[in-house]
Amino acid sequence: MTRKNGSSGAVIAERNGILSALLRTEYRRLVAKMEHVELARGAIVYRANQRIEYVYFPEDAVVAMVDTTEDDRTVEVGIVGREGMTGINVFLGGLTTPDKAVVQLSGAALRMRSRDLRRELRFGSPLQRVLIHYTQVLLAVLSQLVACSQHHSVEQRLARLILTMHDYAAPHEFVMSHESIAAMLGARRSGVSTAAAGLRDTGLIRYRRSRVIVLDKRGLERKSCECYRFIRKQYEGLRTRVPRLLSS
Repeated sequence: MTRKNGSSGAVIAERNGILSALLRTEYRRLVAKMEHVELARGAIVYRANQRIEYVYFPEDAVVAMVDTTEDDRTVEVGIVGREGMTGINVFLGGLTTPDKAVVQLSGAALRMRSRDLRRELRFGSPLQRVLIHYTQVLLAVLSQLVACSQHHSVEQRLARLILTMHDYAAPHEFVMSHESIAAMLGARRSGVSTAAAGLRDTGLIRYRRSRVIVLDKRGLERKSCECYRFIRKQYEGLRTRVPRLLSS
């Protein structure tokens, strides 16, 4: 992660859903306690049971929360992009996180010390009210992902994951290795390879040297399970439900 200097509040505020819900006066007060950083793909933001020193508000970076079992199997818990914040346990009163957070798409984020966030969470503050809405949506999404991992095929879940990353990526091309996809889906690498080949051979994606390009989004949506549409609807609803909270 490298710090970026001289970022203007007006530009940054519109690139993260939580921060863009705040009026400029409130945002400018908060941004003085934040720093602009670049998150590199594969970087570990948190390790499981590690104390959370910072929370991150992604702009174009995407961070995956991953759980690891005692036999070293992994599964996606959730994905945080420009709509949200990593380190939600701090908002809920926790000091650590049970999940590992790994950067899936490189990009920018604003980070804030956890102790500064706690000071901001006074009763009724605009940031607290926005985070309450976000946490409600996040819990619904996480619940859906649990059901997805139990009841849908590797191919369906891979289609859902590719669609999700495609929505975040610009210009809709991104890099994900078979190993990282397998870790996200909690599936064997061989199963991911077979599913990816199926999506490629039917003309839905182009996948070469870990580089993914969506060729037929509508076809991929039909191949995906209903979880993609559910999750997308939740985040779209969040944007419409959270108004600007202060008068100018």
